Amino acid sequence: MSSAQQPAETWLDRIPRDWQIIPAKAAFTERRHKSRPTDVHLTPSQKYGVLPQNEYMQISGSKVVLNLEGQDNMKHVEANDFIIHLRSFQGGIEWSDISGKVSMAYTVLTPRGCMISPTYYRWALKADAYIQELRSTTDQLRDGQSIKYATFAKIPLPLPPLDEQRAIADYLDQETAQIDALVAKQEEFIGLLRERRGAFRDNVLTSGINPERGIRATGSTFLPELPFGWRAVPTRRLLSEGPTNGFSPQAGQVGDLRSLSIGAVRKGSVILSDNVTKFIDCAVVKDVPRLRLASGDVLIVRGNGNINLVGRAGLVGSGFDTEEYIYPDLLIRIRTTPDMLPEFFVAAFDSPTSRVQIELLARTTVGTYKVSAADIRSIVLPLPPLDEQLAIIAHINERTARIDALIAKAEEHIALAKERRSALITAAVTGQFDVRTAKKGARV
Repeated sequence: MSSAQQPAETWLDRIPRDWQIIPAKAAFTERRHKSRPTDVHLTPSQKYGVLPQNEYMQISGSKVVLNLEGQDNMKHVEANDFIIHLRSFQGGIEWSDISGKVSMAYTVLTPRGCMISPTYYRWALKADAYIQELRSTTDQLRDGQSIKYATFAKIPLPLPPLDEQRAIADYLDQETAQIDALVAKQEEFIGLLRERRGAFRDNVLTSGINPERGIRATGSTFLPELPFGWRAVPTRRLLSEGPTNGFSPQAGQVGDLRSLSIGAVRKGSVILSDNVTKFIDCAVVKDVPRLRLASGDVLIVRGNGNINLVGRAGLVGSGFDTEEYIYPDLLIRIRTTPDMLPEFFVAAFDSPTSRVQIELLARTTVGTYKVSAADIRSIVLPLPPLDEQLAIIAHINERTARIDALIAKAEEHIALAKERRSALITAAVTGQFDVRTAKKGARV
């Protein structure tokens, strides 16, 4: 191919001399066969590959039936076919090792000829370099929910000798399995650390930091026992102001007054960044000073489609003292009395004991869970003496900082392993090294 025909840079600029570059149509044809009565409904997934839909729902925890269509309006898939869907832009094209049926929205590819090893192209069509090339071929938003065969056909494919295709597939099966096992161990470790962090935090919020201190019955259903000197108190007795809903203008009323989105409440804090900032028209807000946020305020999520996020609390930091922000209607602001530190309130309000109460009170309409101001006032929280609140928050911050450092290190190991995995796949499928002579554990 001449330089006029070939782009200056493609994902196949560096392949071995004995490899070929072929049009995608020479390697794959589109399968358009209608499904058969015995076909199992398949779900192509970037994370899990191609699975029977029932198995996918069980593994992923999904309760949504995907691609539900009539028997006569689906495509047949054979083992060793490839399935293209919208997420191919992010994660490549999925190989199926089983037969079944998929929605008509998917494009099904079948290998053409005896010189094509599906196990090699399983990796080649998942290589980052290939995915980047795929992204460059079309407007994702314009093309909607699928990538058509004509789009796939725009990108040429490598054709190594057949024995080398099989060797590459075997090598990547082995090497990626080892990397995936290491990643799984790190993810398990992170899960254990998070459990430890949560258990420690929840225990100290209801038991304090002095193990020798006795406990007493409180008479509260949700906090039946607390250390001596502590009380179980409804939130309404701990508030100097609120709960007060924010304000959300009608769509399109854009101005220069900054307002937060509900995504600003994260992990016990209210973050200050552009991606959680909206600009609204000051003229439509009746009382800006009343809605303005200040450090020490606490924002609580009033409504969300995910019940686990409803009632989550976040502390407003000092950055808001110099930046004028108001908050939207789906957030509620409270201010605590001098008896309750805002930091302790947030920690206690997000504890399992409080979550049980919130989820019992939350109501749903049209898929959105909500709690009211009255609900928030009724939540029972532990109230230690002020000096103990200070000591508990300091203790939590110190211990969780150490655990978070371990989590960050494990996440760094995972990121590096995934980067190496990605680089290894691209290098192997484009012939950057000979897998037949590569030593076990060789690095790219």
